[in-house]
Amino acid sequence: MNLLFFIAIAILFGFLVGKISQRIKLPGVVGYLVAGLIFGPSLLNVFHEEFVEEMNVFTSFALSLVAFIIGSEMKLSTLKEMGSGIGVITILESFGAFLLVTAGVYFLTGKLYLALIFGAMAPASAPAGTVAVLQECKAKGRLTNALYTVVGLDDGLAIVIFAIAMALARLLLVGGKLSVESLLEGPVFEIIGSIALGCAIGAVAGYFMQRLSSDDAILAVCLGSILLCTGISIYFDLSLILANLSLGMIYVNLYPAGNRRAYRAIEFLTLPVYIIFFFLAGAHLQISLLPTMGLLGLVYVLCRISGLMGGAFLGAVLSKQSPVIRKYLGMGILCQAGVAIGLSLLAAGQLRPLGETGMNLAVVVVNTIAATTIVFEIIGPIGTRIAIKKAGELGLNITEEDLIKTYQVKDVMDTKLPTLNAGMPLSEVVRIVSDTDYFYYPVVDSNNQLIGTVTLDGIRKTFATQELNDWLVTLDIAEPIIDKVTPQMPLSEALEETRRLDVEHLPVVASNEDDRLIGILKCRAVRRSLSAEVLSRQREADKLHSS
Repeated sequence: MNLLFFIAIAILFGFLVGKISQRIKLPGVVGYLVAGLIFGPSLLNVFHEEFVEEMNVFTSFALSLVAFIIGSEMKLSTLKEMGSGIGVITILESFGAFLLVTAGVYFLTGKLYLALIFGAMAPASAPAGTVAVLQECKAKGRLTNALYTVVGLDDGLAIVIFAIAMALARLLLVGGKLSVESLLEGPVFEIIGSIALGCAIGAVAGYFMQRLSSDDAILAVCLGSILLCTGISIYFDLSLILANLSLGMIYVNLYPAGNRRAYRAIEFLTLPVYIIFFFLAGAHLQISLLPTMGLLGLVYVLCRISGLMGGAFLGAVLSKQSPVIRKYLGMGILCQAGVAIGLSLLAAGQLRPLGETGMNLAVVVVNTIAATTIVFEIIGPIGTRIAIKKAGELGLNITEEDLIKTYQVKDVMDTKLPTLNAGMPLSEVVRIVSDTDYFYYPVVDSNNQLIGTVTLDGIRKTFATQELNDWLVTLDIAEPIIDKVTPQMPLSEALEETRRLDVEHLPVVASNEDDRLIGILKCRAVRRSLSAEVLSRQREADKLHSS
């Protein structure tokens, strides 16, 4: 199978199914997953299992970008405003998932070691799913900030919980001595090493990046530092998520101006990277595993959901967070995918040397986590979208370019512009111009058909070259139509046309076949209107954030 062919299919087909998903009010992420599922081993098997496994480099790259984006959202001023409560929430939702899953599996099987193993998997989240939905929905506000922070921090805590729970499970299986040093040595090194790596690379790269003027150069340095951070993390078995999260935090807090430009540059890459990442995730999903999930998998799913949502709610209540965080934060952190599968494989590697019992446990753990991942990959992004929608934070993090993509010419055209009749005496034209504050006047015939334009500059040239005579009429000084637009034309195309022609105004006619004038497109007025709407939504988001 050709690598370039895989990338092409992943992006194009994933994008198409993602758009269909959005049409039926589901996150685009769900569509990307479904696209991968269709082409993966479960259905068409265009990309077989071995090939899909070889593409895991894209998974690492996507997770690195996601972690960097999360870090770039974690300003110290925002964290300070949230207070220590966000830490309380992170601790309680992680331990809530661990404790409830452990309890549920124990009551089902009566085996504490098995319960601890599944409990160890529960806190791990999938930040990519949450972040992709937040960016797709242009979310902004208090809940959005909390989601970025929690999904960024809880993976560090998940590593610690996993190490302790697996050590206890192995002790119950084979006996032996347990020490605090042996429990914490690996996780502490991984967490501290990851954070130190990200901070070091961020400090050096950020210093040079803020001295660059070209967006291309900034993209190169930013992308290079993310890949360097990721490569070193993989080589030393560190957490690439924590390392790149630290990298983003250093950028945004030490070099805020450079970070804004780096963030904008990276944003251009996110959509195709997300599509490939979730396409791969979908291709990894094996529908045949769902029947094997059984009662154990169902208990795991229900207990994990209850633990995350209950722990987040309790943490928000104890730390006196706003009602919107109490109600909806838990719903937005249900995603689970690559990190959990990675932990299950790591657990399997630790269990297999323990004899036949360990071998059997390894198969059960890997298959059950892989099966439940299908459930969480679908309901997780949907839960995130519902949460931010109920919180009223959809569409608040927008730019003028975002608005332009959603508008047509008819949404912003001026329909009250005075027109000039072709036979109107020049003295009447001067009177109309002096009584209004426009710079551009369409000229129409008796049937309101557009035949030309008159501009202030054109009138000045008329006065400069000849005397004002009563026999001059509008048509004598009218300029030809350079171009025109229709009401249904996308605003982005119309504005691009004004830039190409280097004009500030374009007449709007009924259709390409009908030149009846119905309005005018004024670029400066459109920009002012768009800026006002962006500012309005920003104030709305700030109001939600401070409530």
